[in-house]
Amino acid sequence: MTQLLLVRHAEPLAATAEPGAAGADPALSERGQEQADRFAKWLAGAPDRDGVAEIVTSTMRRARESAAPAVRLLGTPEPVTVGDLCEFDAGRASYRPVHLRDDADEDWQAIRAGVFPSYVDGAAFTDRIVAALDAIAARQDPRATAVVVCHAGVINTYVTGILGIERPLTFPLHHTSVTRVLVSRSGARRVSSVNETQHLAGML
Repeated sequence: MTQLLLVRHAEPLAATAEPGAAGADPALSERGQEQADRFAKWLAGAPDRDGVAEIVTSTMRRARESAAPAVRLLGTPEPVTVGDLCEFDAGRASYRPVHLRDDADEDWQAIRAGVFPSYVDGAAFTDRIVAALDAIAARQDPRATAVVVCHAGVINTYVTGILGIERPLTFPLHHTSVTRVLVSRSGARRVSSVNETQHLAGML
């Protein structure tokens, strides 16, 4: 079976969109850089590291920067970037990481309740991330692993769909946590784990 290693990006900074930019696209914080380094070292020492066929990221900066240390340590080709793996907040004028969110914010209240904010077309978002992740799995050789560095909403929506859970944002996912999905040659999908954090000891 093909394994998708779905990795939430590391902690980013708060940001507002630059003039003329499509939306806020923050870099990693200092803590986020350490998380990305921790993940890279863990992946480099993992038993299945030799089966990593490719590293894929969304086009968002926080995902690309999170993957960079793993690419260096494993010596893999540059990551494939996929726009359809962007988070549902892509294009928003500002971004605040979880620890800076205001409990009075209606969008944050929705996310904490496990549902999409009102500005999100949930069906369209689900369709695009499922198609993107299924396509990544389909192009792998059997028993290969694809590392996909993306976003909490992307991972949650894919996993809850497989599990038949109605709330699309059910699982709290730590930065650089690992969620495993196994995909058979017939396309059948099985969730193997959610939110692995063994490489983040002392940082949670």
